[in-house]
Amino acid sequence: MHATVIDVAPARPAAAIKGMAVIYALSALSCFLLNIVVHAAPIGPWSGAKLTEMSWLDNVTWQLLALWWALLSIVSGHYPFHRMADARLRGILTIGAAWALGWLSAKAIYWTGLGADWVFPIIGCIYFFLAFFSFTGENWIVAGFAPPRQFFILFVLIAFLTYAITNSAIRWIPAWWFPFVEMGSASTLLAYLTRGMTQPGRSFAQIGILFVVVMGALWLSGQLGLWDARLPGVGAFWTLGTYAGPAWLLWFMVACSVSYGFLIQLHNWPFTRIPMPWGGILACLFCVIAAWAITVAMLAMVGPVFADTNEALTYGYMGVHWSFLMAMLFGFGLDRPYLWRGQTNPGTWDDVE
Repeated sequence: MHATVIDVAPARPAAAIKGMAVIYALSALSCFLLNIVVHAAPIGPWSGAKLTEMSWLDNVTWQLLALWWALLSIVSGHYPFHRMADARLRGILTIGAAWALGWLSAKAIYWTGLGADWVFPIIGCIYFFLAFFSFTGENWIVAGFAPPRQFFILFVLIAFLTYAITNSAIRWIPAWWFPFVEMGSASTLLAYLTRGMTQPGRSFAQIGILFVVVMGALWLSGQLGLWDARLPGVGAFWTLGTYAGPAWLLWFMVACSVSYGFLIQLHNWPFTRIPMPWGGILACLFCVIAAWAITVAMLAMVGPVFADTNEALTYGYMGVHWSFLMAMLFGFGLDRPYLWRGQTNPGTWDDVE
């Protein structure tokens, strides 16, 4: 029996091109169709000129809540489709169910009388707690449980914590960490920096690292005139300010769409050729720069291609949905293991000093 040889810092251009072509073609097509749907049947109580103004929010709300439901299923052992042997069919059913639940969840924000001001506080919290428990947290709180129990406990915990936060003075967990957790997770830089730690300490440490990175990013954005710390944000608790114009928000959305998608599909090449932590840091900087270049290009297309900046926002954000689901449900970019230079076993840094 021959031992499986695992490539060190492999370049796999054909797989990368295929993966990114599929992901971003799906992103463009689904966003185009979703914009038609939410204009014809808005999620919020919009009509007339207000519909034109707010339809981007319906698009983003629906796609983000659909992705959240899909991710909750994935981290819960693919419940309720965990008994299906056909991974492709399971993936299709997961996406269909997630979009249905995403629409119901989005409508519920208005059915319950909460309104548009609650959209991002809710979304910011549910994503933060899913990341804390299941991504940076590696499911530590439900480890060893059967998929139905994992799903139930995670859902109840996240719903309770989200209710508590959104109904308090804290109001929300700012979502500005999201592209950075994608960069850190996809590059495995966060795992490297917290190697040897056990859960939940590792999750707390990774969240702490992200907090420092976000504060640095907001400070730099302020120096560049893209962020204004004097402006009121969401709620009175956080005194971070907010973006000074649409360019920063579009960059944030694009960064969410490309960070996980680019690094996973590229198998982190060529950064895998550089030992950690520098290879991971360069991979993250690559995502920041690539997202900004795409943002500049998309802003230039407002008018010739996009009706307005709001429409550009919907296209800028849709990639996050498919970059996660095509990888996690269908194996795009995750089907063949590889090693960073200096790494001993794929997927972990715990055995490296």
